[in-house]
Amino acid sequence: MMYGQSNSDEYFSHKHASVTGALTSSETYQLQFAYHYMFGKYFGIGGSIGWWKNWSEDGKASGSNWVIDNDDNKPGNFFLRPSAILKSPAIDIREIALSLYAEPGVMCNIPYQRVCIDKITGLIVTDYEYISTNKGQWLAVDIHLGVNADIGPCGFSIGYMMSNLDIYSQHRHLSYNGVDFSRFYPKHNFMQGAYLTLSYNF
Repeated sequence: MMYGQSNSDEYFSHKHASVTGALTSSETYQLQFAYHYMFGKYFGIGGSIGWWKNWSEDGKASGSNWVIDNDDNKPGNFFLRPSAILKSPAIDIREIALSLYAEPGVMCNIPYQRVCIDKITGLIVTDYEYISTNKGQWLAVDIHLGVNADIGPCGFSIGYMMSNLDIYSQHRHLSYNGVDFSRFYPKHNFMQGAYLTLSYNF
C-alpha cells in the first residue's frame, strides 16, 4: 500500500459481487446473490436474485374433509431485488477498512401462488387438488443497515434489516369450497431481522 493510500483506495473496484443471508421476525429465512456496479467508493447500483421461505406454521387452512398440504402451508417465493449500496468513508484499523453500510431495495416476488389441497377420508389422504391465485402483495420495500468491513478485496457486512413484506398476503387471497383462507392466517406485522453479507470486489 502506498503512503497516504487507505485500504479502501488500494482494493477499490467497480465490480462488487455478494451473497446475503437473513433471518426475520416473520419466521422466514432469505438467501440472495447480488451484483452491483460501484460508481465510486461510496455508491453503487445493481440487483440480486433470491429466495425466501417460512419455516414455521402460523395457522392452517382446512375444512370439511380437506386441508392444505403441509409443505404449501409454509409460504415462500423467488424474487428479483434491484437495490443501491451506500457506504460512509472508511476508517482503517490495520488491514481492515470499517464503514457504515446501507442497502435500500425493492423486492419483486413472483405474482403467483399455487397450493395443494389434500382431500381426506378419515385420516387418509385419498385425493388432491391444486388451487392458485395471482392476487396479493408481490412488491415489497426493504433496507439493510449495518457495519461493513473490507479486508483486501473481500468484505462482509452485518446488521439490521426491515421490510414491509407480508408473507401470508397471497395465501389470504385463496379460497376452497367457499372457505376464505384469510381467517386462518395472521395479520401482517412489520418485518424486522438480521442479515449477513459476504462480498468480493473484482
